[in-house]
Amino acid sequence: MKYITNMAGLLLSLVLFSPHVAATDLAEESTDEHWFVPSSENLVYLKTDTGDVIIMLSADTAPTHKERFIDLVKDGFFDNQHFYRVIEGFVAQGGSNEENQPFALASPMKSEFFKSPIPEDTVVVEPNAIHAPQTGFLNGMPVGTDTANNQLWHVHCPGTVAFARDTGKDTATTEFYVVLGQSPRHLDKNMSVIGRVLSGMEHLQQLPRGNRDNGGVISAPGKKSRILSARLGSALPEEKQRIFRIQRGSHPDYLQKVANARTLDNAFFHDKSLTPRTIDVCYYQTKVEEITGNSR
Repeated sequence: MKYITNMAGLLLSLVLFSPHVAATDLAEESTDEHWFVPSSENLVYLKTDTGDVIIMLSADTAPTHKERFIDLVKDGFFDNQHFYRVIEGFVAQGGSNEENQPFALASPMKSEFFKSPIPEDTVVVEPNAIHAPQTGFLNGMPVGTDTANNQLWHVHCPGTVAFARDTGKDTATTEFYVVLGQSPRHLDKNMSVIGRVLSGMEHLQQLPRGNRDNGGVISAPGKKSRILSARLGSALPEEKQRIFRIQRGSHPDYLQKVANARTLDNAFFHDKSLTPRTIDVCYYQTKVEEITGNSR
């Protein structure tokens, strides 16, 4: 693991990209030690009533669940499904198999809550974190780590995507959820996380909410709750593909941001008696940039 210390004051020049450059060229040019560029095979486009939601998939902790999600997308399973359970400040859940006959892609999977050992390229940002011994980033995903047990897991920040399950830990099948609003960190190390939303959270925020007294379940989901389609980025024509890059935790601009946050090093703040402050990686996430001209 890489620990971040004494990085205040570091700066990095911004690189400008032309929207007319091919998407593959942009991805290659943007790949360096301070940026992570997910491949088109690991991007899923969910089309909703108000626009596209782009999900980056990760196999760092839950490879079987990630592959199940990809297989369901390829199968067209999510097309015309609904976000049927939406709770304000918690999650939007969809992908129910209740109205379908059992099939191979609906078999229960063994839980994948964490990874061991901790990958060497994990960047630790907060060594004395909230809800975890340490927190940081790996391949564009916020993570928690426990060096005593040599374990790493994805943390539940806004935009985190994971499989839903019943009470039993090995019961996930087809349903997934996206974290809305607050960070339900009590779910950390208890759910199989497969990715995060890179673009389109504003569309998920427009989903109709369910009644909390009914567990957030919407009795009759309508058009505004529908997943119109789900497609892999690699299945789209190149001119329709969108390329993103994500700051790594080692990016000098991010390190400067974190250093300022710890000390409130800004003229706006007058009472700094509570510093240095603990960094919450869910609040201080690394930057996501789209580097194509294909925003829609």
